[in-house]
Amino acid sequence: MSEPNILLEEWSPVCNMQAFVERTDSCCYFYLWVKPGMEDAVIKSCWICNVSAAPGELDVEGMKQGIAPAMPEEHVLHDTGGMDLNAESLKIVWFEEGNAAALLSEEEIICVIPGWGGYKGFSGYSRYMKGSAPCAWGLADALPVIGERVERSRAFWDWFEFEPDYWMLTQTTHMNTLEKFFGKCENYYAIDGEEFPPRALVRGTRDGVIYGITAGVSLIPMPEVEMWYGDDYRDHRRIELGFAVAASHEELCSRMYSCLSSLAAYPWKEITFLGHGHTIPSQVIKGYEAFLLVDPRLAPGLETPEYESCREDPVNLLWVVPITGAEYQFAAEHDINEMLRHVKGDFARLHVFDGVPKFWGVE
Repeated sequence: MSEPNILLEEWSPVCNMQAFVERTDSCCYFYLWVKPGMEDAVIKSCWICNVSAAPGELDVEGMKQGIAPAMPEEHVLHDTGGMDLNAESLKIVWFEEGNAAALLSEEEIICVIPGWGGYKGFSGYSRYMKGSAPCAWGLADALPVIGERVERSRAFWDWFEFEPDYWMLTQTTHMNTLEKFFGKCENYYAIDGEEFPPRALVRGTRDGVIYGITAGVSLIPMPEVEMWYGDDYRDHRRIELGFAVAASHEELCSRMYSCLSSLAAYPWKEITFLGHGHTIPSQVIKGYEAFLLVDPRLAPGLETPEYESCREDPVNLLWVVPITGAEYQFAAEHDINEMLRHVKGDFARLHVFDGVPKFWGVE
């Protein structure tokens, strides 16, 4: 048996993930290597085709030894004697979130590992698959939805490549939105480390409150959102992050802006998402042990900039609210709606840090 041959490999534009196509003596597979080299690395795989005669059954014992199995004859749509892929014709199209990908040959979709690939026994879709098996499902029935998703993703990445002014346009949109919210920009900080995608943080002050709000995080939709929100995932996948603090606590701004900078990259680094009610451990502020993320769209009464949609998706601001150890424990044991029922004082000031814990009855 000869060594496997890598026909194509490529990194995600935004996620800590690598895609590659591997050919063995018996078959070809499409792989997504999630967080390569890390302790929690995962490899997702999907059968593409057999390159030699199809076996009568799946080689379960070989699978236990880490050998990618050829597909049994009953599931193969191509010539059961095998077929081959032309490496020169292969192309990867990453989904907009950067955590899923489609493999194309001669511009035709032949294999897809979507965001839900690798869950509950599902691997991915193959054009050459009939029915379903542990290593692939047939693509035909899913193609109308998947095909539209792939074309939208292709147009999305093409926009970055062929629109040279995309960041200037994005900056202008966000600056207009934020200055309508808090007035003239006082400081503008680049928080992208000069890497794609560009991101910034904008500071302004209104009525004794200092605001630091990210700009551009919403350019790239977050991964994994559809696993939680299903068909409504597009309503929740684009975010900006904000921290509001009473001017009397201005000394916290630099530390908190550093936190916002890290959080802005977190979803794509860790292949996850940030949303309403999520908590994040942090001891940046003395006496506080975590942040609670609150979405004003889901917590009516809190102020928020009025964002334009981004590529037909709403943009959600998540206020980063520092919480004490007791509040953090309560949040871990209750859902966000119960947490918000325990807000003390003016609910409309929940997101403004003033050195006083925001929730009652959680000690």
